[in-house]
Amino acid sequence: MFKALILVDNDFINYSIDLTDAAQRLAGEEELQLYGLGINLENQQIKGFDTLICVEEPAIQAKDSRVITDIVQQVHQKYDFDSIFILATDFGRMVAPRLAMRLKAGLVADITAIEVDQQSRKLIRPAFSGNMLASIICDTKPIMASVHPNVFQAEEVTKQPEIVNFSVGQMKPSTIEVLTVTENEKQQDIREAEVLVSAGAGFNEDLDQLTDLAHKLKGTVSASKPVVEQNRAPREIQVGQSGKTVSPSLYLALGIYGSMQHIEGLKNVKDLISVNIDQGAPLNYLANIIVVGDAVEFVAKLKHRLNC
Repeated sequence: MFKALILVDNDFINYSIDLTDAAQRLAGEEELQLYGLGINLENQQIKGFDTLICVEEPAIQAKDSRVITDIVQQVHQKYDFDSIFILATDFGRMVAPRLAMRLKAGLVADITAIEVDQQSRKLIRPAFSGNMLASIICDTKPIMASVHPNVFQAEEVTKQPEIVNFSVGQMKPSTIEVLTVTENEKQQDIREAEVLVSAGAGFNEDLDQLTDLAHKLKGTVSASKPVVEQNRAPREIQVGQSGKTVSPSLYLALGIYGSMQHIEGLKNVKDLISVNIDQGAPLNYLANIIVVGDAVEFVAKLKHRLNC
């Protein structure tokens, strides 16, 4: 029996459920017992687990990583899991290393694939700024991993879990105090978009020029890592291993070279159009359609053709 725990992120419940796919892959041919841990879920209906461990403590600050780490540690001490998966969100990145230190376990961050054979279990992640992939053999437990949202995708999640209420023991009081709250303008998450118009270093104009085109295609604008590093786009719209993993129906890549770091951010893209002056750009080898030419000129002509 292989016992896996997934920490449910209240802000990304569907992506948390997707981690059941990662747990299934890691279990290999062993029988899998899937546990979810939810904290202050407020009666939200969650499927896909064999057992859902619920902690209802109104005094717990939802984003207090130290208190959440205490809770996960207590749950692990009771159930003795073989693996623990945590979403690599901003919050998950605070919890995962703290928990690994508590449990004296290794942590493989930002995994993109899992390989299991009769000899070993391997977690795969990009290394050296995404220029190569590292296969890390895990032979101690618990095997801990953090995973970007949308990297793994669970199918047909219908299983109704057994609900187990868990009472936490003595915990240090939260030291987090909310001083102010600022509401940001709501923008479509690029992970949810069916169409992405994505700019790379080869698109050297203002990204605002892509807004009308994206709207015309009923999509949104995204960008590659170099564009974000040039302060031409916010990190929230970055595609890639250090950004977000996306699965659009159409991905229009404008001047994107296609490093491994960027390609790791593309999962199950149905149609990929690559526009680049470099015919040998790596992304071209993944594209359904290749346009060899200047991305800025291509955008101008396409907008004219679409009357936008």
